[in-house]
Formats: sequence, structure tokens, C-alpha cells
Amino acid sequence: MSDQIILEVFHNEAREIIENIESELVSLEESYDHEKVNSLFRYFHTLKGSSGIAGLTEVSEFTHEIESLLDRVRSEEIEVTSRLIDTILASVDLVKVMIFDEDQNDNFQLQKEKILTFIGKTPASSSNRDGDSPTPQKRKMNYFRVKITFKEDVFEYGIDPLLIIEDLTAIGTVVEEKIYRSRVPALDEINPQKCYLSWMFIIGTKYNRRKLDEIFIFVFDDNDIEITDITEDYNEDITHDINDDKKIGNILVHKGFITEDELLYAMQNTKGEEKIGQALVRLKLVSEKDIQNALGLQVEVRKKIESTTIRVERAKLDGIMNLLGEIVIGQSSIVRFADELDEDKAYALKNSLYGLNRSTRQFQEQIMAMRMIPVGPTFSQFKRFVRDTSKQIGKEIRLEIKGKETELDKTVIEEIADPLKHMIRNSIDHGIESIQERTDRGKYPTGVITLNAYHQEGSIFIEISDDGKGLDVNELKEIAINKGLIAKEKEITDDEVYALIFKPGFSTSNSVGDLSGRGVGMDVVKSNIDSLRGSVQILTEKGAGTTFRIKLPLTLAIIDGMLIKVGQCVYIIPLLSIIESIQPKKEEVKTIKGQGEVVLVRNEYITLIRMYKFFDQKPMFENPWEALVVIVESNGEKLALMIDDLIGQQQIVIKSLDTNVTNNRSISGAAILGDGNVSLIIDIHGLLYEISALRS
Repeated sequence: MSDQIILEVFHNEAREIIENIESELVSLEESYDHEKVNSLFRYFHTLKGSSGIAGLTEVSEFTHEIESLLDRVRSEEIEVTSRLIDTILASVDLVKVMIFDEDQNDNFQLQKEKILTFIGKTPASSSNRDGDSPTPQKRKMNYFRVKITFKEDVFEYGIDPLLIIEDLTAIGTVVEEKIYRSRVPALDEINPQKCYLSWMFIIGTKYNRRKLDEIFIFVFDDNDIEITDITEDYNEDITHDINDDKKIGNILVHKGFITEDELLYAMQNTKGEEKIGQALVRLKLVSEKDIQNALGLQVEVRKKIESTTIRVERAKLDGIMNLLGEIVIGQSSIVRFADELDEDKAYALKNSLYGLNRSTRQFQEQIMAMRMIPVGPTFSQFKRFVRDTSKQIGKEIRLEIKGKETELDKTVIEEIADPLKHMIRNSIDHGIESIQERTDRGKYPTGVITLNAYHQEGSIFIEISDDGKGLDVNELKEIAINKGLIAKEKEITDDEVYALIFKPGFSTSNSVGDLSGRGVGMDVVKSNIDSLRGSVQILTEKGAGTTFRIKLPLTLAIIDGMLIKVGQCVYIIPLLSIIESIQPKKEEVKTIKGQGEVVLVRNEYITLIRMYKFFDQKPMFENPWEALVVIVESNGEKLALMIDDLIGQQQIVIKSLDTNVTNNRSISGAAILGDGNVSLIIDIHGLLYEISALRS
């Protein structure tokens, strides 16, 4: 493998690791968690090793220092503070420069020296020139296994075992604990004045063995207290950095349940075909439950070793998807040919096509599954953005993430990242109030922005919510009138007023700042979402907050569509937009002032659109009660589309159209039909927009 290929692989891996590091750091600042520190340590450890393999020695050495800093945090020598998080985030920025930016600026070395000074390392450029004493070495985390068996009559000597155990657990972190009940007699024989239990703890502490001896100083002689230093052998996560399989005995040693000597003793005392685990239980060195836990860890290790995950370039997946699209088009041609044959000849062919169609759908599902990735990593990358941006403008804002396991097409995720950033910035600047304003209104000083993703109705929904001041309808309308976006006398609904924030040039800021004020951003958001065949809805309550709800298709490539006929042309409606099709009665079609033609469907009046007029076609039927009406819906708003005929359902491959072909928002693309003709795809959300524009 060439050096260039190794470097490319490292760059891809490094980007993912750095995104995870930034997300974990912000989470750690919000709430301390020992496991988060361990996770960060592992990320930097991986980055150190990978950069060394890629030949980036400077990165490897620098990340080693950050790894050492996190080790001191893990051993509780250093407290997690905002200053510490700022320092590590600054180090991450430097790592980015070292990895991805060949032209490092003059400020690079200065920043690096500041970080090393904070860590406690004297930069090479100024090391001990003034005779300063070297920085003391960090204290290493020590691990001990403590087995405690008190005499049954220990209470008679005025000793409370639980108080001693509390003193033990107070000097460090308990990473494993066990309670042995083998000495407990039958219920009718229990004496409440006696101690029957035994304990085993594995504790991580910055103290040495002497500290533990002090805790047990008054009970050592008369009770069975065994303290074993397992620092050299102990590994809190045995599945990390393992290159070969682990046997049960080794796992138990690494987890601290037994020592190397005890394992050797058990191996020497196995009977016949007795397995090592059975021998350990028989010799009462471990319990059956310990063996089961070790077996579970063994399976986890093997799965990690046997992982067959590989990286595939997106271009290759896109190529397979395009080929699948051609297969679908070719299959449609064969179906059309089968329909033209007489019944006897077509029977066998249609049976074969049925099987082919099933296989094609399964193929499509598998390809889609390969393209689908969780939205969690995309959401998590905004944690640092929210932290840094809110600090920049003097606000306290926390980002909460929900539905991170929800999966979406990778292409859609990449396209939606920028719109999400714009909307989060909007919530930070306009939505969340200042600390003083929130306090005056009886709110918690820290504002909350929530990102949520979920599947519903065959689409994916992404919500950006804040607990800020909400949108003021009257204020928005006044701004729009002053900017000439709407006429003063025009009556518009609240939803139409909220939608004004997506207009180019519209802004609620009185001044231009670094974050907003120029009236650009939200119009770009709307444009990007529309290009993904999506829609955005605004839900707001004054004083309580605002939610932007984005609805997106799961994929951009292949959909199920309903072929309809309007005049001599065939159009396609996405199947997910269709509620039902009906042939209304004459008395169910009416004209209502201000709404135009409507059709009555189960006591609900729905706006009727004559599609032949909309597309300027000569229809087969001019009366709705003679034609067919398809009821469609988008964002809770329904339309009744008058058409000439329903041709049938078909999988279609979406082909994008250049704006030179049409800029009509009711058309989202085109598809090649089985007969080779091209059919336009109707976008219901865009159709609603176009109809609203025509009426205004």
C-alpha cells in the first residue's frame, strides 16, 4: 500500500475520531462521567497510534501529551473545568491543523506551547533555561483487588464492617464488586448479631498500598483481609487494543478476579477433562456468575476480532444505485411488453417478472441499507458549535440530542448538515434569550436547543426546537410590511406570517452581527430543503419557544409512484402523498367564495384542482363527477386533484431536471417509463406552493 493511500485512509479515520472527541468533550463539560473520560482517552490513543503509522510523528507526539493529560483527569488529579475543556478543544484545533493544513501559520507553535505549558510540559524552546525545577511526574492510577472476610463475631468487638467498606470505597473508584453469601445459613438459623457476608472489590485509586493498609489496620490480625496490587495486569476494557483471542483465565486475570498465581494454581489442579473455568469454581476462586460474565466478554472480543466491516467509497455505492435504476427501467419495459401479449403467452412471463420484481426490491433494500447511516454523528458535531457560538455572544445554551439512532440516506445527511447549522444559529441568536432576560421571565438561565430525528409516514422528520421567546406574529408582519414583502391591507394566516422568515432579505435583527442580520441564511435553508424534495413547518408559542420540523424523503433515488393520465400526458405522484382516489358525485362538487372549487369528502371540503388547467392540457373529461379525483396531502394540507385516469403503481427512478427545463416547484424531477417516454413527477408540497402563489 502506498504512503498516499495510507494517508487518505488516516484522514478519513481522523475526521470521524475528531468529531467524536469534540462531541464527548462538550458532553463531559455538561456532566462528568468516568466512562466519558475513558472514551476520550481511547480516541486520543487511537489517533496517536494511527498518526504514527501514517508517518505524522508530530501529531503522534502531541496527542500523546493530551492522552497523558486525560490520564491525570481519569486518576482525579485534575478536575474537569471549562478551562480544561477549552484547552483540550484548542488542542483538537491544533491537531486538525497538523493533519489537514500543510501551511501552518505562525500562531501554531505559540498555541502549542501554551497548551503544553497548561498540561505541565515545558516546551522545548524554553526548557529549564532559568533553572526552573522540572514539572513533577503525574501520579499513576493504581488498581487493587481487595477480598474481605470478617469473623462472624466481629460485631462483638465494636467493629462495623460497612463503615470500613465505606472508607475503602471513598479513596477511589470501585470498578468491580462482589458479595459472597456462601456462609449465610438457613433463615431459621440466622443470628442477626453475626456477620456472614464476604466481599471482593477492585478499586482504582491514586493512593498507594499503604493507604489501604491504614484502612484495615485494626482488623488485619483477626480477620481474613487480602489486598493484591493488580495495576500491571488490570485492563478496564479488555476488548480494546486486543490483537488475539482471550481465554477465560486471561480474561479473569485482566478483570482482576484472580491473580496470575491463582490461575496457575487452578491449571495445575484441574481434574481429568475438567475445564479451567470449572476448576476455578471448584477451588472457590471465582463463582459461576464470574465465569458466565467472562464467557460473555470472550464472545465480545471474538466479534471484535472477526469484524468484517469495510469502508466503501460513496461513489461506488452511487454507481450501483444508478445500475439498479437502469434495471428498474428495463424491468418496466418488459412488464409493458408482457401486457401487450395475449393472456396465454403472458402468463409465464408475468410469473417470472413477479419473481424478478421481488428480487429487485430486495436488491434495492440492501443497497439502501448500505447507504443508510445514523444521524447521531451529524447531530453530535453541532455540540461544539453551540458551545462556542453561545459563549461568543454571552449566552448559556445546551444542545440536547434525541433519536440519534435514526437512519437516513448518506447523501441526504450531507445535504442537510448546512441547513441544520443555519437553523441552530438562528435559534442561538434569535430564539434563546439572554441570561438576564431568561432570569427576568422566570426561566432557567441556560437555554436548551433540541435536535430530534424520527421516522413517520415513510419519511424522516428532523426537529430543531428551542425553549426561547418564540415568534411574535405581529412583529414579523410589521417587519414584512416595512420591507415591502406584503401589502399592509393583506390578510394572511399565522402560518403564512411564520413562513416569511424564509424570504430573502428578511431578518428580525436590528443590526448586522457576526451571526445574523443580513437576511441571508434561512432562505438558503428553505432552498436546500426544497432541493431534497422536503418541506419545513414552523410550530411556535410566544414565550415558550419554536420548533422547525423538517420532513425529508428516506432516499433520493427510487420511489414508488402512481402513474396518472391528464389529457394525453402521463404524470407521476409519489405514492406516499396519496390518501385515496374517488369519483365524486355531482352534488359533492361546489364552489365556495374565497376558496374556489371544492369537493366534499366525508364531511370535509377539500380544494379541487383541475390538473388539465394547471398543466394546460386538453382533457378527456371536463366535469369532476365524470373524471377521477386523487386526494393527496402534504404537511397536513389536502388537495383534490382532478385527473382523467389512473394507470397504475410503479417503481420509478428519479432523474433531476435542470432549471433551464423548468423552474416550476410543482415538478420535482422526471422518470423514464417502460415505453421509453419521459414522465414528470409531481411534488405535492411544491404544488401547494404554486397554487398559493397563483391565488395571491
